[in-house]
Amino acid sequence: MRRQRKRKQQAVMMATMLASAVMLSACSAVDSVNQSLNYVNEATEYINQVSTAGTELQNLAQEAVNNPDAAAQFQEQLEQIRTEASEFAQLTPPAIGESIHARLVEYNEQLTGMVDQFSQRIQEQGFTLENWEQTGIPDLITNINNLSQQLNDLGG
Repeated sequence: MRRQRKRKQQAVMMATMLASAVMLSACSAVDSVNQSLNYVNEATEYINQVSTAGTELQNLAQEAVNNPDAAAQFQEQLEQIRTEASEFAQLTPPAIGESIHARLVEYNEQLTGMVDQFSQRIQEQGFTLENWEQTGIPDLITNINNLSQQLNDLGG
């Protein structure tokens, strides 16, 4: 009788441990999915901000040639892009999003460098449409936008 009770206790313990392991595994999977979705949302928001800023920069570039106020707004917009790029780089991507994040961070580093060079050029030569078009910033913003679909696929 004592052996039967011990076996029952062992069976209950094993079942409890197995149930706990299954629950922990399920919680871990849910956390992983939540982390992925949060990252996708934040990265998508960042890309949308850069896209909007790129459109605004294009519009301001036309005005900035002859309007010092528009040139100042243009500079502010460039600084905002730099800040957003820096903040985005601080995100920790889920394992499944590491390659997209790495590309975005690489683009951000290029973008920051281009913004720095363009800001220097503005100080030296003033704002010209030609200088803006030669920066490569609009093309880089297009590259960033092109990662949207990959993020959507990741969020899936």
